[in-house]
Amino acid sequence: MEMRGVPLRVELGPKDVAKQAAVLARRDRPGREGKISASLADLPTTIERLLVDIQQALRDKALAFRKSNTHDAKTYDELKKAVENGFAFSFWCGSADCEAKIKEETRATMRCIRWTRKGGGGNCVYCAQPATARAIFARAY
Repeated sequence: MEMRGVPLRVELGPKDVAKQAAVLARRDRPGREGKISASLADLPTTIERLLVDIQQALRDKALAFRKSNTHDAKTYDELKKAVENGFAFSFWCGSADCEAKIKEETRATMRCIRWTRKGGGGNCVYCAQPATARAIFARAY
């Protein structure tokens, strides 16, 4: 039985014990591609290396997903469209009223606020007032 969140499964049967080996199965690579055989003597080192590799692979996959699903929304219509299936990165004035109206109308909430840098300002995507920050909006799933 697979346990959720477990990145690596160690398979050890009677034949494996006789060969002084174990089969390691990565959950991020299903099938034969994710299985390797390792000697029992080297098991701790092999597992440590595999866990580092798995963590990096999962991180890279998550960053690629975030990048491909984050859209620079300059208008409110673009924000509404972006949050249907991803994230909207937009200027925001800092007003709780604008945040509440965006949430009410789109079901999207603010996920992260990035402060604007000098020379990189803009206007709020909702009210068109000068923005104090850039925020990421998304719907909860």
